[in-house]
This record gives sequence, C-alpha cells and structure tokens, in this order.
Amino acid sequence: MEFTELVSPTLTDLFVKKMEHNILSGKLAIGERLPNERELALKMKVSRGVINGGIAKLVHLGFLKVVPRKGTFVEDYRRYGKLETLQTIIEYNGGHYSPQMIDSLFEIRNCLERNLAELAAKNRTEQDIAALWEKIETLRGIEDPAGFGLELFDFFHLLAKASKNIIYPLLLQGFESLYPPLSEAIMRKSMRAGKKNARLMMLTQLVDYIAQKNHKAAAANITESIHWGRAVLERDYAAGSVYREEQE
Repeated sequence: MEFTELVSPTLTDLFVKKMEHNILSGKLAIGERLPNERELALKMKVSRGVINGGIAKLVHLGFLKVVPRKGTFVEDYRRYGKLETLQTIIEYNGGHYSPQMIDSLFEIRNCLERNLAELAAKNRTEQDIAALWEKIETLRGIEDPAGFGLELFDFFHLLAKASKNIIYPLLLQGFESLYPPLSEAIMRKSMRAGKKNARLMMLTQLVDYIAQKNHKAAAANITESIHWGRAVLERDYAAGSVYREEQE
C-alpha cells in the first residue's frame, strides 16, 4: 500500500468548497447577491483576504461574478463554467458521474479521439509509432485501475502529438482531470470481469492501423472502443438510474 503526504486545506480552499456546495445544492440561487466581503468575513470568522482570494477563484470557475459598485452575484456556472468547473461538479457528487454526464463525456471523446486517430494515421512518424508501442507495453504490465487510467491518458496525449496538430495536445491537457477517473472506472470493472485484455487488444489494433496509415480503420476503432467502454459501465450508469457501483 502506498502512503502519500497529508495536506491540510487552506481557509481559502474551505471557503471555496463551502460556496461551491451552497451554489450546486441550490442554497444560493443564480443571480443572488452575496453580502460584501467585510460581512462575509465577520459571518465566517475569517480574514477579508481569505474571502477576497476565494471570490477570485469562484469567479474564475464561473460560480460568481463581481459587478463594480453593485456587488458579487451567483453566476450561471452552466454557461460560464470551465472544464475545472465540471471537475468541481463531479467532486460535489462524491466523485460519481451521472448517466447524462457519462453519455456527454463519451460523445465528446468519440468526436475528439476519432479525429486524433485519423490525423495520427496520416501524419505520424516512426518515432511516434515507437512511443505508442512503448506505452502499450507499459499498459500491459499495469494491474492497478487507477494507474491504468493515468497511463491511458498519456497514451492519448501521445496520439495527440502524433496528429501534428499543435492545438490538440494542449486541448487534451484540459481534460487531464476527467480522462483518468473515467478510464479507471471502466478498467476496474473490466479487471473484475477478467476482461483487461479486451481493452489492450483494441489499443494494439489502433496502433497497428496508425502504423499502416489506415485512417478510416483507426477512426472506426475509436468508435468501437467508446461503445465498449459505455457498455462496460451500462449497469452502473444506465439512463434514468443513479450511480450504484459496487464498493471495494
């Protein structure tokens, strides 16, 4: 068992989490005006610096907006939020994904990864292929679902670099907090069912297609993989259901 350093949250972090909870739970409604920083500091028994720093972070995440000479208001995070905001919502739900969020993530991944695979098959170098094969071998030796999720994200980042589109690696980096947990959930269930090799076979075939410059087959492989991953999670994330993954 690996032990990691324990880090205490700062007062600013605690303030941000409290505000996120109040907004996501509906205790603070969109458009509602907050007390000024001095009042908030007094009510929550912290310094104004804590409140000021927390508000700045919540504005960045799309949860609040500051209107000069009028005050601070709860913002519509669904419109102004970022990928970081999505991670906050997942954390608020106890680290669980709703069926709607699962379907949305798979739809986005299918669009993104199909294009990555097509471009990689057209533009890859021999060095790219070697790096992808090396990552496959790394994945083959991993039995920990969390570790597999992290390495699989690195695989797709290599795929983005192989596409030779200079934007895609940066864009994919924005999904760093979302890819590994979803892949981990899929692999945990696959490993329990003894089906880890099914994912490895699809990844191996994908690299084969890219090496052969077969962009159509590479794109089709991605769609097959996406459908496979969704099917693995179907029981826990069926439409209209609530999360009910088996506990370790």
